Amino acid sequence: MSLITISQANCKNCYKCVRYCPVKAIKIKDGQAEVIEERCISCGICVNICPQKAKVIRSDIDKVKGFIKEGHTVVASIAPSFLSVVANPEDFIARLHGLGLHEIRETAEGAELVSRQYPRIIKELPSKPVISTACPVIINLVERYYPKLLSHLAPLVSPMVAHGRYIKETKGNKVKVVFIGPCIAKKQEAEDDEVRGAVDSVLTFRELKEWIQEDKISNSYSRTEGMFDPEPENARYFALPGGLLRTSKIDGDLDNIKTVVVDGIDECKQVMDAIEKRGLDAEFFELLACRGGCIGGPAAGIEENPFVKRERYLKQIELISSKINIFNPGTDTGIELTRGFHSKVFIKHYPGERKIREILSSIGKTSEDKELNCGSCGYPSCRDKAVAVYQGMAEPDMCMPYMRSKAESLANLIIDSTPNGIILTNAKLRIQEFNPSAERMFKINRNQVIGKELGTLIDDSDFLNVFMSRKSIIDRRVKYERFNLVTLQTICYIHEQDLVLGIFTDITRQEGREKELAEVRRETIEKAREVINKQMRVAQEIAGLLGETTAESKVLLTRLINLVKGGGETDEGIC
Repeated sequence: MSLITISQANCKNCYKCVRYCPVKAIKIKDGQAEVIEERCISCGICVNICPQKAKVIRSDIDKVKGFIKEGHTVVASIAPSFLSVVANPEDFIARLHGLGLHEIRETAEGAELVSRQYPRIIKELPSKPVISTACPVIINLVERYYPKLLSHLAPLVSPMVAHGRYIKETKGNKVKVVFIGPCIAKKQEAEDDEVRGAVDSVLTFRELKEWIQEDKISNSYSRTEGMFDPEPENARYFALPGGLLRTSKIDGDLDNIKTVVVDGIDECKQVMDAIEKRGLDAEFFELLACRGGCIGGPAAGIEENPFVKRERYLKQIELISSKINIFNPGTDTGIELTRGFHSKVFIKHYPGERKIREILSSIGKTSEDKELNCGSCGYPSCRDKAVAVYQGMAEPDMCMPYMRSKAESLANLIIDSTPNGIILTNAKLRIQEFNPSAERMFKINRNQVIGKELGTLIDDSDFLNVFMSRKSIIDRRVKYERFNLVTLQTICYIHEQDLVLGIFTDITRQEGREKELAEVRRETIEKAREVINKQMRVAQEIAGLLGETTAESKVLLTRLINLVKGGGETDEGIC
């Protein structure tokens, strides 16, 4: 499963994640963001910056629950930065025991182990300056984007890996080690082939908070022996910028060595750029991707002023540090603390100048003065965005000025081409828009009426009523004798812009045709009446003639019947 997944339903193509991603590892396709793993350095910035909370970090809670359910001994290695996110460390540790974790140890123990190696590495490593390797995001950045600096990385594992190996060395390999900290890149680091197996799972403080709330764990569990015993000497400061220097005592052990401490991913990138160009004079760089150090990690589980967190962190260190039983594993622990690094650079295809100009032209940027470089698409310049389009990382219509211009052009096209007259007025009923159909209907040029009061052209009472009542008038028939015009007009109020819109449908011809049709109907009815009357007269005349003939026939037939019956009628009577 990917480290960061994105909910398509929640992603609203705002491009904020693209803007803030320091390495542009986010692809936009069909308006949806997608994190490209081979480009991602797992800094977690996109997760926290997303206004729709569409990005989700992979959860390993069920995996750890599985360890506990299967009966494994589970030892937690908790990052020193936990002191910056909890009010009461002992209550917090008690809750961890309540979750089923058998033992709680501080990752700072691993930091003590690793930090002792730095003075030697700085002396022996031929490539200067040396770059610290405690931060997995820095390692990702170098392996993917600065492969020339691979030889400058201190060949040492991180405190997390060192601590995991130390726990398994002292407790046995069957123990399950779970690292808990504020960093999502640790999840990826734990699965790296160079260090795989040192740590069995990684939880963030945010996940831990969810787990505690889900299981409704209280602080009623008693403090367990060894919770802070033994305790690290200085390595609890590792979570702050300069913490590695303080723990390793590089400045004291190495004479006249120049060291530089940098925190923040953008600042670290600038340092790497300078190192590549040999523009910095220093022997050692302590680099931390998160501003403020690890206490500013992306999954700390608490949103708070970084200076308040730092102050709490320093106070907590002083409060819990007894200085009685200091962690001292000895100089030869038998634990492997070195590791290698490898280039993970992915192939990028770059377009030529002709292709760049072609892509820019397709979004209306036909010359340099039209390249606004506004950054709304997420890229620092229009050319960078064009390159991203070529590489399949971006879409042409991500350009906000272009899409706005396109929408306005489409709206203008509709307004200009519609057969309906359109009149737009402001709150003072001064004409703001007057389209070609309105020009035809009211027999006046647009330039003559723009900015003028509507009342100077037509009766503005309907517009005024709509503006005052905020209620639309739909399909009202209005006749303008002056213009020999009959219209059906719809007038509505546009709240957002405080404007009144009138749409006029010319029904003059229809009205004329209806009159003609009414006259035809009248004439037809008159003709029909004449025909009916004539028919009635003819029918009556025919009926009269038929009546006389029928009477004569009746008399003759009656005489014939009587004769047949033997009545007294004679032949002469018959004749």
